[in-house]
Amino acid sequence: MSQDENKKIKKDEIEEKEVADEAVVPEEVQEEKVEEKAVDVEDIDKSDEIKDIENAEDELVEENISEELEGVEEVKKDEERIPDFGVGDTIRVSYKIIEGDKVRTQPFQGIVIAKKGSDVSKTFTVRKIGADGIGVERIFPFLSPNIEKVKVMKKGKVRRAKLYYLRDRVGRKATKIKEKVVQTAK
Repeated sequence: MSQDENKKIKKDEIEEKEVADEAVVPEEVQEEKVEEKAVDVEDIDKSDEIKDIENAEDELVEENISEELEGVEEVKKDEERIPDFGVGDTIRVSYKIIEGDKVRTQPFQGIVIAKKGSDVSKTFTVRKIGADGIGVERIFPFLSPNIEKVKVMKKGKVRRAKLYYLRDRVGRKATKIKEKVVQTAK
């Protein structure tokens, strides 16, 4: 039972006793008894409520700490699966496909043409040229549990944040992006 229901039941019991007492006891005495009983019930209810609130606060603090720790662990796992890559890079995304009872991994390799969003809703768009020269684009959420791993095949050198102009290109030009040369420290 909730606390509200307990209060209602106690108040109902008090009212029933008052009705029974009214028939026997004079009015002055009745008023004193009612006031005394009301104070006692309120004190009991408040003390129970205070205890419940304190217990609930302790539980909430413990739950919040455990949720924060779980969130940190999840972020670390996502960082391991998804390396740092940018727009213009050629990547291979290993994506889990679930078909009934079977689970298989399907690679999707292409050029990253856009990154959008922030926090949980962050996504990246990958474009590849499929069979018969038809362009295929796929949008992947960064935090998707179905992404097993992302491998950067080539770093691209681009000067734009969105490479939508690649959609208009046909043939070899559609996948041609200058490669970024990475200097190593000696």
